[in-house]
This record gives sequence, C-alpha cells and structure tokens, in this order.
Amino acid sequence: MRKLAFVVASAATIAGISVAAARGPYGSIHVGNWNGGAYTNDASGEFSGCTAGATYHNGIYFAVSVSSNVTWSLGFAHPSWQLTPNQAFPIDLVFDGQHDFHVFGNPISNKLVVVPMPDNSALIGAFRKSRTMTAFAQGQLFPFNLTSTSALLANPLRESKRAFGPFATLLQRLENTVYHRF
Repeated sequence: MRKLAFVVASAATIAGISVAAARGPYGSIHVGNWNGGAYTNDASGEFSGCTAGATYHNGIYFAVSVSSNVTWSLGFAHPSWQLTPNQAFPIDLVFDGQHDFHVFGNPISNKLVVVPMPDNSALIGAFRKSRTMTAFAQGQLFPFNLTSTSALLANPLRESKRAFGPFATLLQRLENTVYHRF
C-alpha cells in the first residue's frame, strides 16, 4: 500500500499538480507495462493532465506526463532518494545507444525529478521512437526499456476523453496537436 501511495503521489505531481490539490486518477491508461490516468485540480475541478508510468527493476518509478496545455515531461522517482528541491539536476539521456541528450531535471520533491520534454523537440522524438533509454545522473547509470512508448504518447489523450466528457473539446485539441507533430 505504501508503494501504491508513492506511485500515485508521484504521478499526480508529475502531472503538474500538488498531491494536496490532486484528484484522480480518472479513467485508466494501460499500455504495455505503463499504467496511469487523468488528473484534475481538486480545488477547481479542471483537467490538469495525464500521467502514465512504470516501476522498473532498479526501483525507479519512471513516468511520462502531458499537461492540459500540451506540456510533456518525464519523471523519475525513487522512495530512497534525498534530492534538493528546485536545484538543477543534470541528467544524460541516451536513446537506443545513439541519441544523446544532456538535460536538466527539476527536483520538485526530495524523491522526484521532472525533465521537461518540449512537444516539438528532438528529445520527445527520440523518446517516442526508441526501444531503450539510459539515464546517467550523479555517477549512476539507470537502464530503461521503452516498450510501447509511441502508443503511450497518444493513449493518455484518448483515455482522458473517455473519462472527461466535459473536457472533450480541450482533449481533442490536445490530441490533434500531438498527432500532427509526429
């Protein structure tokens, strides 16, 4: 139960809302080993984003998230980490052993770092097409299999449309933006 609470809290935070203000997940996202849902702001009830993630053998919860304004991000969380919030966190990401990206994550809690992934960037393109990714940070190498990422990037929007009838127009606009960029 403690692990589930950690995962849900991480997913809500990656979606761009504080855990105290988060409501969800609504609907469900199940693509390969990725699981998640859509979230709303508890105070306003407005759709805030979708997050799907998976816990890897190395203990890291790895997630991808899209906000209501089509801001994509990657999230990395581990219950034993002791990060300094809001301190730049350099990470080297390598996709399929070929595409190298030196990025800066933002620790938004002592357990979770978020990496912005602009929707028109080479980073999201590599993430979408790759089968593997390694992350090198603070002298440690973390490997990740990226099965089903192409389907995952489209799936949160479809699942959210089912869960949020009132937000269908916004979600359709998000979906059109995603499909036309790839």
